[in-house]
Amino acid sequence: MERIKSLFQIKKSNRNVQHIREEYSFISQHHHHPSITDQFHLYEENPINRSYPNENVKCQTNSQLYSNCESNQIIMNHIEKIKTKFHRPTNSSTIENDSLVSCEENKKSIEQENVYRHSVLITQKLQCDEYLVLQHVEKLLNNLSLSHNRFKDETFPATSQSLYINGHSLSKSTLALLPDQQTNLSSNHQIQWLRPDQINPSEWNQNSINQWTVFRNPKPNDVVQGALGDCWFITALSVLAEEAEYLMRVLITKEYNSQGLYYVRLCKDGEWTQVSVDDRLPCTPSKRLAYSQTHRKQLWVPLIEKALAKLNGSYEAIIAGRCCEGLATVTGCPCETLILGRTNNPDDKNVDYDKLWMKLFHARSQKFLMCAMCSNKQITKQEFENVGLLNIHAYSLQDVKQSNDGIHKLIKLRNPWGGTYRWNGDWSDDSSLWNQNLDLRKELLKEKRSKRDGVFWMPFQSFVKYFECVDICKIRSDWYEVRDSANFYPEDGMMQGYYLTIKTITELDITLHRKISKNLRIQRSEVSLCVAIVNIEEQTNKYYRIYSIPILSQRGQHKFVSTDGYLQPGTYMILPLLYNPINKQMDNTEFNIAVHSSRSIDLERIKIPLRVQREFLIKLCIFYGEQVSIGNQTKTECDDGVKIYELKKYWDGLILLVENRNLNKNVHFHFRCTLSQNAFMSRKDSNHQLFDVIPSMHRQIIVTIARKNASHSFTIGHDFQYNLSSQDFIKKFSN
Repeated sequence: MERIKSLFQIKKSNRNVQHIREEYSFISQHHHHPSITDQFHLYEENPINRSYPNENVKCQTNSQLYSNCESNQIIMNHIEKIKTKFHRPTNSSTIENDSLVSCEENKKSIEQENVYRHSVLITQKLQCDEYLVLQHVEKLLNNLSLSHNRFKDETFPATSQSLYINGHSLSKSTLALLPDQQTNLSSNHQIQWLRPDQINPSEWNQNSINQWTVFRNPKPNDVVQGALGDCWFITALSVLAEEAEYLMRVLITKEYNSQGLYYVRLCKDGEWTQVSVDDRLPCTPSKRLAYSQTHRKQLWVPLIEKALAKLNGSYEAIIAGRCCEGLATVTGCPCETLILGRTNNPDDKNVDYDKLWMKLFHARSQKFLMCAMCSNKQITKQEFENVGLLNIHAYSLQDVKQSNDGIHKLIKLRNPWGGTYRWNGDWSDDSSLWNQNLDLRKELLKEKRSKRDGVFWMPFQSFVKYFECVDICKIRSDWYEVRDSANFYPEDGMMQGYYLTIKTITELDITLHRKISKNLRIQRSEVSLCVAIVNIEEQTNKYYRIYSIPILSQRGQHKFVSTDGYLQPGTYMILPLLYNPINKQMDNTEFNIAVHSSRSIDLERIKIPLRVQREFLIKLCIFYGEQVSIGNQTKTECDDGVKIYELKKYWDGLILLVENRNLNKNVHFHFRCTLSQNAFMSRKDSNHQLFDVIPSMHRQIIVTIARKNASHSFTIGHDFQYNLSSQDFIKKFSN
C-alpha cells in the first residue's frame, strides 16, 4: 500500500472537465502498450446532457449553401441557379429578410447527401459572397427608389426591443459587467433612432463636410467607442482599419445610398453570414450617435455594430467579450491567444519573455492583427488609474519595435475610448526617454498625433505586467478554408467527426465554435470545448483506436477554441468535443467548425460512436499525463503492474487515470479530495472520497476535477492509496 499526496493551484484559465467514469478491457496487443489493446467496456456515471436535431434540415442562405459544396466550381454552378431568385418584385419599403432568401426543398437533399467538403481559396469565397449579395441589393435599391421609400428593417426594428434583451432596459446582470462610465444609458427614453441626415457628427467642425459617407479613407484613430460596453468589438474594428483592404471586405455595400440599405458580411460563431441593416441608428437627445461612431462623418462603424447587434438579438447582447471573438467575427480568420507574464499564466512556472517577444515580433512581421487585454488581478484598480490604464479593458496593439542595439523593446497601443486614459509611464508621450534616444524618437514619433487619439508607446516589461493576453488574428488571403455546421450528437449514442485528407505537408489552423442563440451571448458558459486531430483506426464492431494526437487545443469555456500545427500526407480524424460536467440544460448542441490550411484539403463528415470520446480521454492521459511517482521510485512501471496518470496539461483541472496491468489481482483504489476551492468533482460522496475496484488488465478514469467559475482561481488538494487484492468487492482501507 502506498499513499500519494498532491497539491496544486491554478490561478487563471478557462477550462472544464467532463463528468465520466469508464473501464477498459485489454484483450490483445497494442503498439504503444505491448500487452494491451483499448477495446473496452464502459459506463457513464453522469452522461452528458444533449439534444438532437430535428430530422428536417434547416434552410440555409445561398452563401451557406455553396460553402458546403464540394468545390469552388460547384459554388459557381449554384450561383447560376440561384440568381433568378433575387429578382422578386416588391412594392413595400419594408423588407423582412434576416439573411438573403430561403432555400428550396430540393436543396435539402443536397445538404443531406453531401458529406464531403473541399476547401476553397479565401478570396474566392469572398468574391462569391459579394457577387450573390450585390445582385440582390441592386434589385432592392431600384425598387425602393421607384417607390420613393427608405428601407425599414422590421426584423430589427427601431425600438427598445432592439436595444435590450428584456425589451425595456439593461438587466442587472449586464449592468454588473459595465464600469461606472458606461451605465448612463440604461433606459430607453434616452434613445432616439435617426438616419444620417438627421444626426449631428461627433465633432462640430465636421459639419463643414457636406455628406455622410460609408468610408472616407478610414484610419484606426477614426474609431470611437460610445456608451455601449463593446470595446472588445470596437477595438477589433480599430485594428482592422489598419489595413483598409480587410475593412472593405466587411461592408458589401461600400457606397452611401439614400435608401438606407446596407449589407454587412460577418462570421458569427464561425459561420459566414450576410446580414441586412437599415441606417436608423440609436442616438442621444442631442442627436449624436449614442453608441460607437467614426470621425469625419463615416458610417462604417455604427453600421457594422448594428449588424452585429442584429445577429445577436440586441445591442445589449454584444456587451462584454474577448478581442479574439471580435477579430474572428469581422475576418473569419483563426485567432490565437498569447498569455503574458507569470502572474497571468500560472501554468508556466518559468515564463520565457524572449519567446513571448519573438512571437509578437513575428506576428507583426506577418501583418497579423492584434488586440491586448489590460488586466492583472494582483494589481489594484487605483494603480491602473495612476499609470493611465483601464483595468479589464481591450486595447488595439498597433506596432512592435526594438531599438537597433536590442536594449529597448516597445509596444504601441491604442485605447478605443480615445485620450481619456493614456499610459503616463516610461516611453509615454512626455517621457524624457524619447530625448535620450533620438533615433527612436525620429522613427516612432514622426507622425503628428493628437493626444485625444488614445495612442501611446510603452516598454515591453510594463506591457507584460499590466496586460493579461494578446489576441492574434492570422489573416492570410492566399490560404484555403473549409467550414461545416453540425451537431455534436447527431444521433443517440453517436458523436460527430470528420475524416481529414492531407495530400502534401500542410500547415493547419482549426477552430471549433459553439453556436450561440440570440440574446444568450453574454451568459457565462458552463460547458467547454476541445478540438483534436488524431490518428485513428476503425476496427471490427465499430471500435476505434487512437494511436496519436498530433494536434490538440486547450479545453476552454469560451465560445470557441482553436489550435494549429503541421500534418504529413495521410488521413486523420477531427474530433469536435463538448464537455458538460454539471449536465446543464443547453439551448442547443450545434457547432461550426472551420479549417484554414496552406494547401487544399478534403473533409468527410462521419458519425462515430460516443465511446470514442472516452477513448480520447484515456489516450490523452497516457500521451500527455504525468505518471505519478510512488515513494522513491521513478516514473516507470511499478513491479506490481499498477500505473497512475495525472493529466493537467491541456486541462483546467485534473484527470486521474489508473491502469491495472497485473495479470492476477484487482486494484482497490481509495481517492480523497483534501482541499477544494471553486472546483467541481465529477464523482464524490459526502466526504469527498471515492472507492473503486479496477479489475486485472483494466484501466479506469477515477475522477475529473474542473474549475466551476472560469474567471476565478481554484485550488485542489488530493491524495490516494491502493491495495492489490484477489477480492472483487470494496475493501475498507486502513491508514
